[in-house]
Amino acid sequence: MFSGFFTANVPGPRGVARALVWEHTLRQAIVLLQEAERRIRTTESQQRLTQLDGWWRNKRAKLNGKSVRVPAEEALSEALWEEMEQVKEDIILKIIPSDASLSNLDTLQVSLETPRRKKKGIGKRSKPTDIRFYRTGSDILDLRVEAKIILRDRDIPASYLSRDGLKRFSDPAEPYTDHEIGGMLAYTISDDRESWLAKIDNALKAATPPIATFKHRVRASTDETLFCRIPYAAAITARNELLVFHMVLEFDGDPNARA
Repeated sequence: MFSGFFTANVPGPRGVARALVWEHTLRQAIVLLQEAERRIRTTESQQRLTQLDGWWRNKRAKLNGKSVRVPAEEALSEALWEEMEQVKEDIILKIIPSDASLSNLDTLQVSLETPRRKKKGIGKRSKPTDIRFYRTGSDILDLRVEAKIILRDRDIPASYLSRDGLKRFSDPAEPYTDHEIGGMLAYTISDDRESWLAKIDNALKAATPPIATFKHRVRASTDETLFCRIPYAAAITARNELLVFHMVLEFDGDPNARA
C-alpha cells in the first residue's frame, strides 16, 4: 500500500521512483528519532536535561495514581533535535555501525519550528511545523512532522487527532505540508509504545469519517510503521490524499508514571 499510494498519484516509473526515494528518507528519519529517544532516556542525559530550566511543564499530571512531573513538548522536541544531530555525526564518522539504508545521511537535515510555505500569520502566529526533515538540494524530500504529548486516552481525540494535530495536514488554507508524506509523533510518559499505537490505530478507524490505516515495514526496519491516508484539499496540487506515518516515543516523568 505504501508504493501503491505513489503510483496511484504519479502513474508509471516516476511514481515507483518517488516511492523509493521517500522510503529511503523516511527510514533515515525513523532511525534518527529512535536512537535519539534512546539517548535521551539514558541516566546521563536525564541527569542533565531534568536540571535545565524549561524541561518540565508548569503543572503536574495525575497518572496511574501518581502526581507526576511531565516534560514540556517543546523541550522534548529540542532534545530530540540535539541528539539527532549527534547521531548523524556518529553514523557518518562510523562511530556507530550503519547499513546501506543510511547512505547519504549527511545530506539529510533536521530543523525545528520551521515556517510553512503557505500561512496566514507570521512569527508565533505562523503555526510552524514542529520538526522538519529535508534533503539538501531537493525540493521534493521535505518531511514535516507534528508532535503531541499524550498522557491519557482522551488526549488522542482531543489533541492528537484534532485541528491542532493530524487535521493540520488537511487544512486547505494552511496545509502543514506541500508534499505526499507527513508525520505524527506521540510523546508519552505513561504506558508503553505498543499500547499507544494500538489506541491511535483504533481512534483513526473510529473517526468520523473513518481514516484508513495500514502498516508497512520501512525498508530495513525490523518493526512495522503505522500509516494512514487522509484528505488533502490544498489547491496547490491535484492530489487529494496525503500519507501520514505515526510513531510513539517513550519518555520519562518524575516519578516514573508507567504502571
